[in-house]
Amino acid sequence: MEMQNPLDQLRPNHLPDPVSWWPPAPGWWLSGLLIVLVITAVVYFTVKAIRKSRYRRQAARASQKLLTEFQQHGDERRFINACNRLLKQTALLAYPHEPVARLHGKEWQQFLADKSGNKGFLQGAGAVLGDSRYRKEQFLEKNALEVNALHSMTLSWIKKHHA
Repeated sequence: MEMQNPLDQLRPNHLPDPVSWWPPAPGWWLSGLLIVLVITAVVYFTVKAIRKSRYRRQAARASQKLLTEFQQHGDERRFINACNRLLKQTALLAYPHEPVARLHGKEWQQFLADKSGNKGFLQGAGAVLGDSRYRKEQFLEKNALEVNALHSMTLSWIKKHHA
């Protein structure tokens, strides 16, 4: 009698079933949740930053419009008052909890200089935003208006003030 090889009685080698991709392991769930949270946070903060600086973009466009209007009418006093009005409106939006509306003259100039770090509002082109703009004859003699410099300062304040 012939002896059988006992190894022939064993089943052949077989591989385990492949691992299914569903349901994913808990680490993948956590990774997916983390990715969703990060994307949500990035979108939230980006939208918030865009909305927060919207008044700056609108004021910058208004400043460009003021310069264009000045080039048509050429009235310096009107341009200065329009720049002052635009700065005041922008400051009221940027600093709602400060008494910005009542500021005028040197206090207003100091406020503009403090919030932007630009001392040109106290001396130089920005000095025309003080009380001297209300004096009829002294105004034009003392202040040789540099329209482009005032426009640049206005635009710079709008873009760079610390709110």
